[in-house]
Amino acid sequence: MENLNELLLTSIHVSIEAGFRIMEVFHNKIHISIKRNLTPVTNADKLANEIIVNKLQPFNIPIISEESKNAPYEERRKWEYCILIDPLDGTKEFIARRDEFTVNIALIHNNKPIMGVIYAPAMDLLYFAAPDFGSYRLRNASAIINEATTIESILANSTALPDITTATYTYLVSRSHVNHKTRKYLKTIKGDKEYIHKGSSLKLCAIAEGSANEYPRFGKTMEWDIAAGDAILSYAGGKVQIYEGAGLLTYNKADLGNPEFIASR
Repeated sequence: MENLNELLLTSIHVSIEAGFRIMEVFHNKIHISIKRNLTPVTNADKLANEIIVNKLQPFNIPIISEESKNAPYEERRKWEYCILIDPLDGTKEFIARRDEFTVNIALIHNNKPIMGVIYAPAMDLLYFAAPDFGSYRLRNASAIINEATTIESILANSTALPDITTATYTYLVSRSHVNHKTRKYLKTIKGDKEYIHKGSSLKLCAIAEGSANEYPRFGKTMEWDIAAGDAILSYAGGKVQIYEGAGLLTYNKADLGNPEFIASR
């Protein structure tokens, strides 16, 4: 894709722009409603979605977003490229005013994630990845991105992943979505192990940077929850593999839900 770096740069900038607007809501009034699938959505989700979609539409790449009406599969199945957006991943953490929520943007090519951007606004922490250079983390991202006009200038201030090594095999556990199957799986693991509770797509980023080793997910997730983190983890040497099945996760499927999976390095 000829303009991949331009798309990445725009995605980074718009994730931070959306993050600023999310934080304005976070520090003021959060309006909550319940969607048809019985999950919560806030005014911040909708505001961030509008900002991101408007900034990415000029690339003329079809967009799939959690907060938009998406094209039917008969149309989507013909797409070589598409963009997956979760404008506010970790809505429950956001509502509880915890800081583990993110903006997720991923580029999909032939059902595989080839670019990922994850921004945690409350932490001002950015993760991103693309095929030409791998996976990176950028702390204090907003100030640096405000001055950065090229991918090269962002890379110069970022840290290549992985850059952390764990002394003990460490499992990530969802802060809001732990079920009986997950507990049972973790109990069967022998030997020394540690657990970290974390919300949103930051779990996949933790594995990408090396601060954790494995994230088993047996509850419901959607493609936009995982795609950006999948790309970041993949370019950092990890993988998101279908549990008790063959192969890696794929995207832009007829059913936009994900099967159970294990993310690991």
